[in-house]
Amino acid sequence: MDNQFASSLQDLLQKLAFASDTETIKAVTATLNQQYYCSAACVPALLAISTENQQWQIRQLAAVELRKRISTFWEEIDDNSQQQMRVAILKAIVDETNDLTRHGLARVISTIAKSDIPNKKWEDLIQFLYSCCQSATATHREIGVYVLDSLFETIADTMGAHLQHLFELFAVLITDPESLTVQVTTLEALGKVAEFIEPEDRVGVTTFQGLVPAMVQVLEKCLATDNEDSASRCFDVFNSLLILEAPLLNRHFGELIEFSINVGSNEDLDENLRIMALNFLVWTATYKRGRLQKLKIVKPLIEKMMPITAQEDPEDVDDDSPSRVALRVLNVLSTSLPPQHVFPTVISHVLQYMQSAEPMFRKGAMLSLAIIIEGCVDYTREQAGDIVTLICAGMSDPDTRVRRASCMALGCIADELDDEVASHHEKLMPLIFNLMSDSNEATVKYALNALDCILESLGDNIARYLPQLMERLVVLLDTGAMDVKPIALSAIGSAAHSSGEGFAPYFGEVIARIKQAMALTGDDDTLALRGVATDTAGAIAEAAGREAFRPHLEETMRLAIEGMDIPSSGMRESGYCYFGVMSRVFEAEFSQYLGYIAPHLLDTLRMDETAAFEQDLDDGSEDMENADDDDDEDSPFKVNTAVADEKEVAADAAGELFASTGAGFLPYVEDVAKELVNLLDHYSETVRKSAVVSLFTFIRTFNKIAAPEPWKAGVPVRVPINDNTAAMIKLVLPAVVEMWGEEDDKMVVTQICVELRSIMKDVGPAVTVDYAQDISNHLLEIFEKKAVCQTADYDDEDDLEQDEDELAELDSLLIGATADCVAEFAEVFGDAFETILDAFLPHITGYMKPSFAVSERAMAVGCLAEITKNMGPGITKYAEALFPMFMAALGDEHAEVRSNGAFGVGALIESATIDASPYFGDVLKALYPLIKRSDNLNNIKDNAAGCVARLILENADAVPLSDVLPAWIGALPIRGDHLEDLPVYDAVCHLLKNKRADIEPFMPMLMPVLKQAMESSDTLFSDESRQYLASL
Repeated sequence: MDNQFASSLQDLLQKLAFASDTETIKAVTATLNQQYYCSAACVPALLAISTENQQWQIRQLAAVELRKRISTFWEEIDDNSQQQMRVAILKAIVDETNDLTRHGLARVISTIAKSDIPNKKWEDLIQFLYSCCQSATATHREIGVYVLDSLFETIADTMGAHLQHLFELFAVLITDPESLTVQVTTLEALGKVAEFIEPEDRVGVTTFQGLVPAMVQVLEKCLATDNEDSASRCFDVFNSLLILEAPLLNRHFGELIEFSINVGSNEDLDENLRIMALNFLVWTATYKRGRLQKLKIVKPLIEKMMPITAQEDPEDVDDDSPSRVALRVLNVLSTSLPPQHVFPTVISHVLQYMQSAEPMFRKGAMLSLAIIIEGCVDYTREQAGDIVTLICAGMSDPDTRVRRASCMALGCIADELDDEVASHHEKLMPLIFNLMSDSNEATVKYALNALDCILESLGDNIARYLPQLMERLVVLLDTGAMDVKPIALSAIGSAAHSSGEGFAPYFGEVIARIKQAMALTGDDDTLALRGVATDTAGAIAEAAGREAFRPHLEETMRLAIEGMDIPSSGMRESGYCYFGVMSRVFEAEFSQYLGYIAPHLLDTLRMDETAAFEQDLDDGSEDMENADDDDDEDSPFKVNTAVADEKEVAADAAGELFASTGAGFLPYVEDVAKELVNLLDHYSETVRKSAVVSLFTFIRTFNKIAAPEPWKAGVPVRVPINDNTAAMIKLVLPAVVEMWGEEDDKMVVTQICVELRSIMKDVGPAVTVDYAQDISNHLLEIFEKKAVCQTADYDDEDDLEQDEDELAELDSLLIGATADCVAEFAEVFGDAFETILDAFLPHITGYMKPSFAVSERAMAVGCLAEITKNMGPGITKYAEALFPMFMAALGDEHAEVRSNGAFGVGALIESATIDASPYFGDVLKALYPLIKRSDNLNNIKDNAAGCVARLILENADAVPLSDVLPAWIGALPIRGDHLEDLPVYDAVCHLLKNKRADIEPFMPMLMPVLKQAMESSDTLFSDESRQYLASL
């Protein structure tokens, strides 16, 4: 070793370790990188400094730097020198007195081992570590287990071969009589051992399960001694165990839940410790919902969380607290479990808490209601009125905190049940107006957020509120606090969108303020306002229309483009949103701007999120307290999530731009499409979903540009598609089908099904004909509940079978989208769908069991009805099985199921080539109560009327017209489902032509119906029927 080199290096490390200014740090770092860390000579020098320097800070920094250089230079060092360094570092780590330096040296050892062990070198290292672990000296045991733990990060496969010996060793160390450090490090090492245990390894699973009680005792010690850092590390291990396939915690799962609940509920403990315990419950609800259901502890868990929601929160909304994490537990439970397992228990506490004299309980009630609605939308739809009444009481509460929470609840519920909530506008709007003038600024913000969620669903009702609304919002935009202004401006955009042409009187004053805000520069709050202004410009343009906005297009585009050059992901997001909307408004005319927008779009789609993360880090020296943990330079978690959000919006904009500008976007399609395909395996599920949507939009747009003949059902494809469309299908479908097989997010898979259905409807069988088998397999897996996204949170088959007829609403959405996709397959494949249907039929009919929720039963009946209609005569072989199912649905107690049953019976009679006349009497008897209903809930009257029409068209002689016609005509015209217009007016024409004497007595009833139908732009007619009725 060159002593002069080592001495100079040590001097530089001295300067770096104690430097207090950025310039010195940069200068020293540059010198080290350019003159010292560029040759293998730095390795022995750094080792000498890390083991011999008198100051621990220098030793630690040298150890950190040594670890980084080992991977580059170790192989360049001769065998003899390597062996000397191995001996020296093992002696040094045993002699080292500083914990941080010991940790640094341990990581040096594991980095050397990464190179040595696979090459059959340093074979005595493991035995040395075993000896340390069995030493009578606690610090030696700490060293031994710490290095073993580190080795799992570098030579995991080698360590996996020693599992049995490690289990025996760790079983002793986890109960170390002297050192909590040994126990905690052993627990962490066990977490890494767990990753090697396969679910079918019964011995490994049982052995590990036997160690869980001792692991929990270690965590209890950390909590008892307020050792927050060690407790955090323990909880991290338990959280990671929840994700593994092997059921390592199952035997003690109930006790772990109870332990975490007790810790989370204990107000005597430090808040951070409580938060850790509650976060374990969040992870549990996310990854082990089947186990929670099996142990029947969902209700007790909710009952324990509810009082925590009533506890105080910090002012900063970004800070965690026990109450906020308890709410997160409720949210995950609501989205992961069937709503009937969650909502009744929560709402009973909400009702109780709203009667409490303690305002914090009333606040907790409102927040709990807000947080669970996401997973209980359909379940609570019919209770929306009662929920709104509760929220109105909260919005009128004398306590500011309760009013704020109530506004939050209103915003969440309006977001999910928009039409239902908007129907109560007469109760809600005066309360919101009142809170917009509240003296508490935070309350005003929450009131504006709630208002924003309601406005777009008000429809024509907004007209009565618009003058007062705009007066208040403009005042807040002009004079409100900086964090209120963006929300006020966003609400103005929603008001414009909802009111359409009615917004014209306010257009001038608003667009002037928007352009002023789009030019702002300054701090983050100012840029937030600028971003919202950019978004709102698009909303205003869409409301005002192309011609009204044209005079402002050039200036707002200039400002939006300038905003894209500000180094802010948020500003670029707003820009892409604006460009997408403006392309919808101006269509092909917007192509003039694509030459600027497309390169920005590609830059965002290609952006390296890891590099963006590094750029976001402050320049500075190694943190002496944490430098030893800096061993994950390649960690996938070092990403900039703001860039992921930007990519999501950019992906959305790509589809919007091509769909709107058409041929103008063609020069950029190939490059953009390739980047979108690359995003299909992005870590963010929202980015993947946006990429899927835009890729299918590209196929649709190519097909639209080609303007082909309408597609025809059947395989092989009877109407060829354009070469560009075919090329895009060949790029997109294989990539989507491949990612589908590994996709673990339900909403992404749901979106794939939605997009497939839509693209088949638009483009026909050519999209899926070459991929039908793979797509069918994926759809079948969903019906069988075997898709990756459905099994990711179950330990074993026992968990998978728990309450299999009860679905969480996200699962129900997935099944519903799958059913719709299968039905569309039937439409585009026609008779060729028969072989596919044989596989699907038993799974679809399985959802018709009474034990399933209404939405699932209705989905199954509706899916079979659509398949029946779409397959035409090909459905005949299934008619005998389907008819009793549809008739049973007609007798269901729920309108949604009965409505679909009516459609199914009619479709079967229309499609099947059998004489169904003998059953007409039973069908008409079942339809009569539906026809006579005063309401058209779920289009029930429309579908019943359509079914009667199909009976008439099939065999009018088998229909007792004198009895049927008064009720049937009384149910007309069609009010909601205008596809039923087609059979209805075909049947009317059939009767007028062939059964004139039978229908003549009812002409006074029929003529007003026909007049109203002919005058409505919503009514659908076949060409023949329109012509005939027009001649009457």
